Amino acid sequence: AVAQQLIDALNAANLELNPGLKEALINTGFTTFVVSFQDDLVREVRPTLFFLWGGVLFVLLIGCVNIANLVMVRSSVRVKELATRFALGAGRTRVTRQLLTESVLLTVTGGAAGLLIGYWSLGVLESLGIDRLPRASEITMDTTVVAATLGLALTVGLVIGLIPIVGALRTNLSSVFREEGRTGTSGKAARLVRGSLVTAQVAIALVLLIGAGLMFASFREVLAVDMGYEPENVLTGQVSLPRARYEGGDEMRSFANEALARIRAVPGVISAGATTTIPLGGSYSDSVILAEGYEMAPGESLISPSQVLSTPGYFEAMDIDLVAGRYFDDTDVQDSLRTVIVDEQLAEKFWPDQDPLGKRLFQPTNMDDITAVTEDTVFFHVIGVVENIALREVTRTDAASRVGTYYFPIEQQPARGLTFAIRTAGEPGAVANPIRSELARLDAELPFFEVRTMEDRVAEAVGPRRTPLVLALGFAVVALLLSAVGIYGVLAFLVTTRTKEIGIRLALGSGTEEIFRLILREGVVIVGAGIGVGLIGAFLLRSTIQSQLYEVEPLDPIVWVTVVAMLSLVAFIACVVPAHRATRVDPVVALGQE
Repeated sequence: AVAQQLIDALNAANLELNPGLKEALINTGFTTFVVSFQDDLVREVRPTLFFLWGGVLFVLLIGCVNIANLVMVRSSVRVKELATRFALGAGRTRVTRQLLTESVLLTVTGGAAGLLIGYWSLGVLESLGIDRLPRASEITMDTTVVAATLGLALTVGLVIGLIPIVGALRTNLSSVFREEGRTGTSGKAARLVRGSLVTAQVAIALVLLIGAGLMFASFREVLAVDMGYEPENVLTGQVSLPRARYEGGDEMRSFANEALARIRAVPGVISAGATTTIPLGGSYSDSVILAEGYEMAPGESLISPSQVLSTPGYFEAMDIDLVAGRYFDDTDVQDSLRTVIVDEQLAEKFWPDQDPLGKRLFQPTNMDDITAVTEDTVFFHVIGVVENIALREVTRTDAASRVGTYYFPIEQQPARGLTFAIRTAGEPGAVANPIRSELARLDAELPFFEVRTMEDRVAEAVGPRRTPLVLALGFAVVALLLSAVGIYGVLAFLVTTRTKEIGIRLALGSGTEEIFRLILREGVVIVGAGIGVGLIGAFLLRSTIQSQLYEVEPLDPIVWVTVVAMLSLVAFIACVVPAHRATRVDPVVALGQE
């Protein structure tokens, strides 16, 4: 708060010192926000991390519900055993200790196995691009991770171990020994609890599946974006001209021209150009520019589009479409007419419904009146209009992409940092070494670095979306499998506990189809309730996933219907197996059970 007050005071003082800029900056809404370094570091990735944490906790919760259900089943089977122990004089403390030990051993063993899988998975995460997240390179299986995992497993074991303990401590010895059923009590209350737990599993799985489905649809939209250029078969690489050997503009121009001539002569190269700002390269520049005769509306802000310097051949190498006019060529030299190429967005901003060719742009030279034209003003003549491109982000959702881009010829504004864009007939990597050799012949001390294909740059740019997608899909698949296991387990146990009832029904003339429908109905009720609760949960959480989506609505009907259909199919299969098993009960054997 103190830093914010100081910055606000400094900005206010600077506005008074620069009256010519004051109105423009006020119209721009210029403000400085003070944030902590930690918040700035994770600002872009924070929603993704919270989303993934949610997926982790949901999967853990489903696993815990599954174990709780299995423990309830096991405790109901062991109720006579525990009652016998009590009858023979076993203390409640000793029985409690035994049950807790069993539960903790189960979960800690699972936690240890999870640690091994997690350690192996770190390498898989690197291949998914997790290393591009802030500080992700520091992720290791350290003592904190091991302690937290085993501590969580221990906690889960203790909590789940309370289920049979509570049941055992509340056991009525006389009622247990009078129980005729082989498997102990299996009343409506117990069945309701087990069914409710599976319902919760289905609901959580549905939420995860809908989230993963929406992210998949979003990622598909990202991959389908028209970036304004064709990244396939394009190699990029950088050079930085040292001031000691390239003192002025003439030396820099000479190098750029000679280097491009040598690169274009390499076999397999179709076209080549150079730029100061390669798309998705991470290094960008913007600068205020104005159109001659453009009247700013009251309160309108100045715009600062992306500024790119490029050579002839650059647009052709990147396959950026020419909408009107021409590309830069050998006539755009130092002593010729100052030229500029604009993209469609900037042309529409300054000259809506007009032909921008021949119009003039200029950069401010008078700080007392930014829009004024003075004797020092240099005009740039629009010679071409090109397609809008994804310069900084594939999806072009950043603020800079909403302003536009203009291009100056490098011949008229030489640059030390150049990135070559080279379109090849075949695999781009095949020409990397020949090009490196040609540049070494031109300047043996000049490194050719950051050699990458444009496809690699695009893949890296979409990496922050791909990684959470793959992880979310993994969580959803695990949740789906666990839910199917939970449904099967509950219905299979139901068949076991109702074996005598099923035998009686068959003996009294019920058909196998009726028995099949009886058991299947139990599963359908559980699944239907779970889907209903899951749909409500996904609707309530729709705003949480909104930040992860591109061109996809959180309530996308296709995704929701597809996910519900897929979950219903898997759940139906999990219901059919125990229902079919029920039809194979032998009435003679069932009626002969104690």
